[in-house]
Amino acid sequence: MERIAALPFREVSFAADGGLEGDAAEDVRADLRAEGVTDVLVLSHGWNNDSAMARRLYERFFGLLPPLLDGRVPPDRRIGLLGVFWPSRRWADEPAPDADPALLPDLAVGSATASIGEGMAGFPPPPPPDEETAAAVQDAFPGQPGAVGELLELLRTRPPDEADLQRAHELLATLLQNAESKQTDDDGDGAGPVPRAAAPGRDARDVAGSYVQAMEDLGVLSTGPGGGVAGLTADVGRLWHGVQELARQATYWQMKKRAGVVGQRGLGPVVRDLLTGGLDVTLIGHSFGARLVSFALRDLEEGAPRVRGVVLLQGAFSQFSFAGRLPFELARSGALHGATSRVTGPVVACHSRFDEALGTFYPLASLARGQDASAIGALQARWGAVGFGGHEPEGTRVPMQAVGTQYSFGAGELVSIDVAEVVRRGRPPSGAHSDIVHPELAWIVLCAAGLAS
Repeated sequence: MERIAALPFREVSFAADGGLEGDAAEDVRADLRAEGVTDVLVLSHGWNNDSAMARRLYERFFGLLPPLLDGRVPPDRRIGLLGVFWPSRRWADEPAPDADPALLPDLAVGSATASIGEGMAGFPPPPPPDEETAAAVQDAFPGQPGAVGELLELLRTRPPDEADLQRAHELLATLLQNAESKQTDDDGDGAGPVPRAAAPGRDARDVAGSYVQAMEDLGVLSTGPGGGVAGLTADVGRLWHGVQELARQATYWQMKKRAGVVGQRGLGPVVRDLLTGGLDVTLIGHSFGARLVSFALRDLEEGAPRVRGVVLLQGAFSQFSFAGRLPFELARSGALHGATSRVTGPVVACHSRFDEALGTFYPLASLARGQDASAIGALQARWGAVGFGGHEPEGTRVPMQAVGTQYSFGAGELVSIDVAEVVRRGRPPSGAHSDIVHPELAWIVLCAAGLAS
C-alpha cells in the first residue's frame, strides 16, 4: 500500500452520483486491515480540478501528523489514511487548496482583530473565465451545453448592452432550475434548490451591483477609464464582474449539492463497512468535503458502530445543519439533526472570519429582493456557513489550543473552534478558505479521533 508520512494511505473514488469507482467497500477495508490498521482518518477535499491536486493536499495535511503523534499513540493502535476523491471543480483563479499559504496575503494585516479588507492594498478583479474555469461550469451543469456556452461567451466578451447582462442572469436561473435535484439539496435551512440571487425574474443590475459592492468591501478594485483606481460599479462593464461572481456561486451551489449525494450514497456505505469490520473511523472534510463527510453519517444506522469523531475544516454548508430547532422556524430542525448520535466523540467546526468565500459570497447567494450587500450581517445570521461562524444556534465554543494542549470533547458534542489565528491567508473572492494546512488543525483532528493521549 502507498504511504503518506510513513502511514498507510488508500484512495477511494466516487462518481457524481455517489457510485464507488474501481473498488468495493470490502476491498478498502481488507487493504487497511492487511496493514494492521486500527484507526482510519478519512479526509475529503472540497473544490479541486484533478486528483493530483487533491493528492497534494492530502500529502501536505497528513504530512503534519508524525511529529504530533510521536510518543502519543498506544502500541496497540495503528493509524491508516483514506483519501476521498470525487468530482468537484473550482474556478481556476481561486487559490488552490494545495497552495503554499506563505505566498498569499495575510488578511489579518497587522492585527489579529482586523476586518477583511481593512488596511489592505487593492486586489485586481478576477479575470474572465479561462478554459479550466469553463470546464468547471460545464461539469456543474451537464446536459445543458447550449446555455453554458452562451453564458461563458457573455462572461468572456462582457457586451456593453444591459440586455446582455440580464440575459446572463436568465441563463444562470435556467441552468440552476434545470439541474438535476437530489434529496440532499437542502441543509434544512430552507435555502431551496436555487439561490435567491439567481431566481428567475430578478433584476440583473441590482444583483450584480450587490456582488460588486461586496467585492469592493473586500478590497477588490478596478482600473478606471482614466487609468486610475475606480470603484467597480461605474458602468455596465463593471457590473459584469458581479454577474461573474454570481456565476461562480451558482457553480459552487451545484458542487455543494453533489457533495451531499456523494457523502450519503457513496462514502456512507464505505464508512459503514469499515465500522462493522471493527475499525475506528474519524471523518475530516474541507469546504464541500465537510458537507460530504457529514452526510455520510446519514447512512449509518442507529445502534450500529459509530464513528469516532468528525472535523469540519471551513465547512461550506449551513451553520444550522445539525440544529435541533431552527431559530427562525422553531418547528423545524437542520437536515443533520440527530446525526451526532452516530458519533462517539465531537463534531468540530473549525471556522475563520477571514474566509471570504463563506463569510461574504456564500450568504450573498441568498440575497432577497430589496436587499444589497450592506445587509451582509443579516445574511450571515440567516444563511451563514458553518465554516465562517461555527455551529448555530447550539453547541460549545472552544478556543483554539496550542499543539500539545488537550481538548476535552464530549460524546456527540457540537463544538465550534475559531481558527482565524492561523486560517488567515488568501485573496478575494475566496479569502482564507483554503488555508487549512496547519499543525493546530491537525492537532484538533487527533484530539477528536482520540489519538492524542
